[in-house]
Amino acid sequence: MGKCRRGLGIMSLLYRRKLGTRSTVAYKNKELIKFTLSLVLASLSINLMLVTDRTVLGLYSLDSMNATSLGGNFVATVSFVFICIAEIATVFVGQYNGIKEYEKTARAPWQMIYLGLASFLFFIPLAIFCDCFNLFPKYLEKEGLLYTRILLAFGGFQIISIALSSFFIGRKQSYIVIFTFLLGNLVNIVLDYIFVFGIKGLFDPMGAKGAALATVMVEMMFNIIFAAVFFNKDNRLKFKTLDYKFRLNLFVDCLRIGFPISLGKFFNLLGWFCIMTCFINASKDIATLESFIMGIWMAFIFFADGTSRALSALSANLIGERQLGVIQNLLRKFLKANYILCAIYSIPLVFFPEIMIHFLDKAEGEITHLIPDLKFTLASLFIILVTDGVFYLYCGVLTAGGDTKFPTYLDISTLWGLVVIPVAFMYWTGSLTSIRPAYVLIPISGLINCVVIYMRYKKLLWYKQLVSKEIENQ
Repeated sequence: MGKCRRGLGIMSLLYRRKLGTRSTVAYKNKELIKFTLSLVLASLSINLMLVTDRTVLGLYSLDSMNATSLGGNFVATVSFVFICIAEIATVFVGQYNGIKEYEKTARAPWQMIYLGLASFLFFIPLAIFCDCFNLFPKYLEKEGLLYTRILLAFGGFQIISIALSSFFIGRKQSYIVIFTFLLGNLVNIVLDYIFVFGIKGLFDPMGAKGAALATVMVEMMFNIIFAAVFFNKDNRLKFKTLDYKFRLNLFVDCLRIGFPISLGKFFNLLGWFCIMTCFINASKDIATLESFIMGIWMAFIFFADGTSRALSALSANLIGERQLGVIQNLLRKFLKANYILCAIYSIPLVFFPEIMIHFLDKAEGEITHLIPDLKFTLASLFIILVTDGVFYLYCGVLTAGGDTKFPTYLDISTLWGLVVIPVAFMYWTGSLTSIRPAYVLIPISGLINCVVIYMRYKKLLWYKQLVSKEIENQ
């Protein structure tokens, strides 16, 4: 996870003050680095909390790690239905900011705050009755259900924090995002260790329950900090952050644009949940490998996810100012940064996999029989990270213009058609005895995604404004 300093150096490649296309918008290198870094850290924050849970629990008990991996996948699957919609507020904030309608920038975040409050009506009943889904094998059921129920019961707070953060991200106000997420993750690491292992003489180890409580407490902290700045005097006066009116048209627009992304994320995560379920029920060795590989993926993918969100927010502002050439230049520089970072990832994943094997060996003990499969999946993971980075960036540009349905349908069709269904078939026929077939199919689906999304980008169907000075969402 310690790639922030490297990422900062790489980010200097992303933009130079003089672009090939003249623009009324002149992002300085320092400003762009700060803004993009804030989005990278936001993505890192979400992933790091999950990775921290799995890492600490892996040291506590491998069964706990596997239980939280499966439970965490289930929670993410249902949560991202709301999260992806809430993130769309960033696009509206960015476009209103781009056309200098500052008094309207807080309206979309407020609509998504209402979505977060309403989401409790979904999350709390789901937390109560989630045992009806038979999510866990018997040996993981106790810890897995407890972890899942705690995260679900407080799931609405994550939606509200996303809604509040969109106000800052859409306006490229990076300092509050950087501060909040760095502080939150430091607190989460400390709380995870204390709650999972306990403190002698004060309270017993809580295992998975402790990891869930730490995550919930940090999410609440995010909300408190974001809300304190959102409602400060300057923002109240300039951006009308007390304008809490429910605007049905704007709420529906957020749903309309965000739902395809939400649907795609749901089926994407549902696919991974199905794959993880097949692995856990097929073999404990395969389950351990998958939990470990997915932990590494979450630790490394934060850069691609963060830069995608940054590019989307910047593109939304530039679409508002009709600056196509600047968007295209930004995309090329973000892609270059992705390739450079993936070259760094190749060191522990391809050339020196022993670095990663050491961590699993420390938690698991004797893993000699897993090393050949682990080396294969680490090399496959490198290809996955490259293709995911490219796909995420192109999706970020398309999202800025509201073109969300096409990448959604593309991702769903390739994941389920090329990976989920074949893996499920192997499981039901009893032939799923190795993790390797899945990690041959996943990079193939990623390569197809990259080719097709590039063709869609070249058509410029995404290049359109969602808001204007003449027509106002009431």
